Amino acid sequence: AKVNTQRKWIRAVDRFIELIGDRPLSKIRPLAAYQFAQKQEDANPTVSNKSVTDYHTGVSLFFKYCVRKGYVEMNPFQGVSVKDLDKPKQGWLDYTPNDLDRIFAYDWAPQERLLLNILLSTGMRATEAGSLTWERLNDTEIKGIRYFSLISTNEEEVEVKNIGSARYIPLHPDLALPPRGEGRLFNYTIDDNGLCSSSIGHIINPILNRLVPHKRKSTHSLRGTLKVMLRDAGVSKEINDIYTGHGSGDVAGTAYGGASIETRAEAIAKAKIPWLKLQSPN
Repeated sequence: AKVNTQRKWIRAVDRFIELIGDRPLSKIRPLAAYQFAQKQEDANPTVSNKSVTDYHTGVSLFFKYCVRKGYVEMNPFQGVSVKDLDKPKQGWLDYTPNDLDRIFAYDWAPQERLLLNILLSTGMRATEAGSLTWERLNDTEIKGIRYFSLISTNEEEVEVKNIGSARYIPLHPDLALPPRGEGRLFNYTIDDNGLCSSSIGHIINPILNRLVPHKRKSTHSLRGTLKVMLRDAGVSKEINDIYTGHGSGDVAGTAYGGASIETRAEAIAKAKIPWLKLQSPN
């Protein structure tokens, strides 16, 4: 399996231990599979059935391996379907302009303000932005256009959720970056699965929840918020999806996934994002 797939299955086992406990393998029964799915929903009311199913599959594959090695006699997840637990998906809600006023009026530390500015204006996921390196910033290839690359190279493997997220992202003209350096832009802890979303969430989400109390609003809401701003600016759905990582992604040898970097730069420049110009009050 690919490294990303392997990490996904490892995350599933880690999540199972977190929610169900580190029980002896021989003591785990099929009931635990249903409990695992339910506890995921209890912990996150917006969790998608796909996420629950993916975690279920990951743990099932782990037990399949254990059976093959003789560690257990049976796979307690085999034959258990969590699709029956499906419910109408409740996705993250977008932030309103009033929400954004409150968020960006807050006295954020410089690192968190920069991260929020990048999340709001690029549509990146928290891990994608929090793991950025200066080596991924290109400001010379195309005159007047700065863009981040989420494309893996021989020098750096980039963690993205799916192929659509592997893309080039021109930056909004109002997005200010600190003086160029080397290595990572942020110092958020990257875990064993190559993700830093937990580190980011522990710092930012409690503050966001105080500023805009809502169980369906968090850093992930900024992705949808940008899509709304692009739509309101008259950007086509096709370009909107490509820019925010909901398209087919950019693979070496293709024509930038159907839209040139220049086209994307023109699109993001149309979005009105006045919060990028706000500074911390102190």
